[in-house]
Amino acid sequence: MSDYKPRLFIPGPTEVFPEVLEAMAGPVISHRGPEVQEVTADVFSQLKVLFGTTHPCYPALSAATGLMEAVVRNLSNKKILATVCGAFSERQYQIAVKNGKPVDALRVDPGLAVRPEMVADALSKGDYDLVTVVHSETSTGVLNPIEDIAKVVGEHDDVLLAVDCVSSLAGAPVKVDDWHIDVAFSGIQKALAMPPGLALFSVSPRAMERSLGMKNKGQYFDFEVFAKMAAKNQSPATINTSLLVALRFQLGRILAEGLENRWQRHQEMASYVRTRLSRFNLFPEADFMSPTVSVFRNETGINVGQLIDAVRKTGKLFGNGYGALKEKTFRIGHMGDLQMHHMEDFLDTFEDCLAATGA
Repeated sequence: MSDYKPRLFIPGPTEVFPEVLEAMAGPVISHRGPEVQEVTADVFSQLKVLFGTTHPCYPALSAATGLMEAVVRNLSNKKILATVCGAFSERQYQIAVKNGKPVDALRVDPGLAVRPEMVADALSKGDYDLVTVVHSETSTGVLNPIEDIAKVVGEHDDVLLAVDCVSSLAGAPVKVDDWHIDVAFSGIQKALAMPPGLALFSVSPRAMERSLGMKNKGQYFDFEVFAKMAAKNQSPATINTSLLVALRFQLGRILAEGLENRWQRHQEMASYVRTRLSRFNLFPEADFMSPTVSVFRNETGINVGQLIDAVRKTGKLFGNGYGALKEKTFRIGHMGDLQMHHMEDFLDTFEDCLAATGA
């Protein structure tokens, strides 16, 4: 690992190190039977530590976007309050709309965080039964104050909280039980540093109770089906067993590093990147910055696409702004298994290419 030279410094998918890829390379096992049951039982246990919960946790053969759909279909039969602070929280809102769910968007300008008092005010005015929040908004670099938002949601007995932890899980503190989150979900291709292909989620008892009473929630993402198959240490549908085996291996590596150590490493890399590129203004507001991705304002007219191409020729890659923020911002991912010396090497290249383009 120490001699490996990463290529991906985008906000996901992140670099997958050789030892993780090797864990995928064994013979394919059946998705039913004792071999997969042993692997799945270990994963269930490891995920509880990762999510900081005693609630059941599950892997799903899906992108995390699938779980955005799962939460609205399993958890709401009144109205959803979708907090929107960027492209991916906007996606959660649009998914609710496309599923025919009554939903209101609580919007803040990109770069700003959702404040708990905003949520409290909205909840006082509507008959909601579900609030959705993105923890780390990958498009803007904002880290929303989930613990404080959860306290506000918790004042309403019938309102559940679903949190998108796609670019925070394993890179920033996620404490499902302490923060009273009903459903938290993520992918594996960001701070978990694995190839895309599985989604992970936790379900509280009251979220499961809500799901049991829901109609027209479909089959593929029915929480009840996940729970029934988990009792057999299996997954509902044919899962990617090679990824599942590698997930057990990678979760073991993450827990061996220690979650607090991993969170600290991410924060140290974030601080280093932001200090070294202090000539650029950061896009998110100062007190609400994700430790897994840095989003910088392009206020000096840099051709970001041209700079990305120049860096790409050296064998490395960083990210343009996402969606409406393309060319207005650029994004550097510092997550997963990346180490400080990798960031130092990348920024040497970045600055050389920046100078060479005449920026």
